[in-house]
Amino acid sequence: MANAIYPLYKQSVLSADANSDLLQTTANVAPYVAMVNTSSYTYSASHQFYSSLAGVVGTDQQITSPATTTGTFSGGNVTFTSVTGSTVGALVIYRKNAGANTTWRLVLYEDTSVTGLPVTPNGGNIVITWNGSGIFTISDDRLKEDVRRIGKRGPLNLYSYRYRGGTRRHVGFMASEVKRFAPHAVARQAHGFDAVNYRAALEAIAA
Repeated sequence: MANAIYPLYKQSVLSADANSDLLQTTANVAPYVAMVNTSSYTYSASHQFYSSLAGVVGTDQQITSPATTTGTFSGGNVTFTSVTGSTVGALVIYRKNAGANTTWRLVLYEDTSVTGLPVTPNGGNIVITWNGSGIFTISDDRLKEDVRRIGKRGPLNLYSYRYRGGTRRHVGFMASEVKRFAPHAVARQAHGFDAVNYRAALEAIAA
């Protein structure tokens, strides 16, 4: 399947949930990445917390230097050391906190755009090198179809939609509307589409 942001994570961001901030890196609170065996774990839009994962391979690693610019989340490359176990077919980024793993929010399922996947561990290190343009971006309304307005967040409408060619529904803002309200929260990407910086948009709503 293609990469996917977990819909329930997006909802937590739109609700300004304190347990969704990927840029926080205090003790035991930070974005992490897990390697998973895709014969044991299958992505589901209904999954919300780390406790839903199965088939985790190796020891999860923290993503260092997390940053969000122009709607794109980025961070340092990751090294898993002395890995043994089943073949790794995908990565799952989650937001760890000091509580139980039933509260660690799943953020992104990624099985493409990462060099070297799938990989079978042989006891050595596995280095994850993120795409040079960033780890993930939430893109604009031109990539969305079957759009339905479902509510509001401050002055901005909330929509349910599908990405073109996809079957799963997602919830979020429309970049064109965010651009009128908070232009600084929308940036044009190299591929020609607008990306919403949800953190900046929510800060503008709260101001």
